[in-house]
Amino acid sequence: MFKAEKKLLEFIEKNLFVFVLIAAFLAGAILRLSARNFVSDDAYMYLLNWYDEIKEAGGLKALDHQVGNYNVLYQTIIALFTYLPIPALFAYKGLSIVFDLLLAGLVGYIIYKEYSNRLSESSEGKTTASSSVSSTDDSDKKESKIKNALASKAFISGVTAFSLIWLSPLVLFNSSLWAQCDSIYTFFVVLALYLLYKEKNVWAFVALGAALSFKLQAVFVLPFFLFMYFYRKNFSIFNFLITPAVMWVSTIPAIIAGRGIFTGFSLYFNQTDEYGLVVMNYPGFMNAIAYDYQAENYANEKAIGMVITICVLAFWMIYSLWSKKKFSEKSFLDLAVLLTFTTVFFLPAMHDRYGFVYEILAIIYMFKNKKSIIPCILLHILSIITYSNFLFHVGIGVHILWWFNLLAYAAYSYMYIKELKEE
Repeated sequence: MFKAEKKLLEFIEKNLFVFVLIAAFLAGAILRLSARNFVSDDAYMYLLNWYDEIKEAGGLKALDHQVGNYNVLYQTIIALFTYLPIPALFAYKGLSIVFDLLLAGLVGYIIYKEYSNRLSESSEGKTTASSSVSSTDDSDKKESKIKNALASKAFISGVTAFSLIWLSPLVLFNSSLWAQCDSIYTFFVVLALYLLYKEKNVWAFVALGAALSFKLQAVFVLPFFLFMYFYRKNFSIFNFLITPAVMWVSTIPAIIAGRGIFTGFSLYFNQTDEYGLVVMNYPGFMNAIAYDYQAENYANEKAIGMVITICVLAFWMIYSLWSKKKFSEKSFLDLAVLLTFTTVFFLPAMHDRYGFVYEILAIIYMFKNKKSIIPCILLHILSIITYSNFLFHVGIGVHILWWFNLLAYAAYSYMYIKELKEE
């Protein structure tokens, strides 16, 4: 073997996971590029028409009236895109793909930082013990070696987390095929939860406001914020007002264009009963109540679903407060997954994409609890099937799939109860 060849192999071996990171990024980019021309039914019937309407109305001038059913901030961004010489489909997908990358980077960073902190703390005892029986030079070498090994392990974990999000079929289907924007608000939800965990409460509510400025579905994480208010008692109830304040600020361009000052909020109220069906291709609990999916029973079935959702959420919150245990990083994440999962699973009128937030959180939680790998995989398989029901018109009916979703919900419930007892 030539000397230069040997050095090259040593360099690759030393930086193996840097190359893995680059390879994962390129693989995800290629997959997204290959799906660039796929036009989903939503894109064909709604998104592309909305784009043309905004463009014909003069771009930002179109902010004086509502186009489509996205909130004002998303409409503003699309209005800005109309000034660029890019096809409408690529504008929608490109924006979502940017946030796919940001979401993957954020999750990778969170896992890297948390692993770094956890591993460095666990190494302190080892290095202290070794220094008491070794010379100063030997102790410094051992400590340096341990720190390098831990840093390498944390980096590997971060790269793995990034790759799982960036290459997730769920994420790929959502942005690159469907041209939907769920990665955008989910990025801000994950950021909000991370800031809340770090007790940077004001910024957590700012991030939550940014998430809600893009899509109403960010509200699914609100029960967890409410629980932390009662549990931690380290921020005021008035902090919750930061979120609508941020939402209002995001509507200023539309207000300047002539819209009402509460246009961003009224739009969301109108969306809640838009379709009048309690089951919308999501395998949730409402499949047990409304098997025929008929609209004439919508009001009664919706009321039943709302009551059940509130009761289940109240049970988990009261049970968690009653346990009086100090929440570890793992149980914090588990409850975030469980409460968000509960909200989507039991609420009526849920669409197939509404589980996106808790499915991403389930990937993060998987790094904290390896036993959650199987239910996490199950969640993603179920969503891929329900996505396929819409995107490719093939798949399995949600009246069957909801039983498997119930099984996943039971698994996360069991793990959470077990963690509280172990705490």
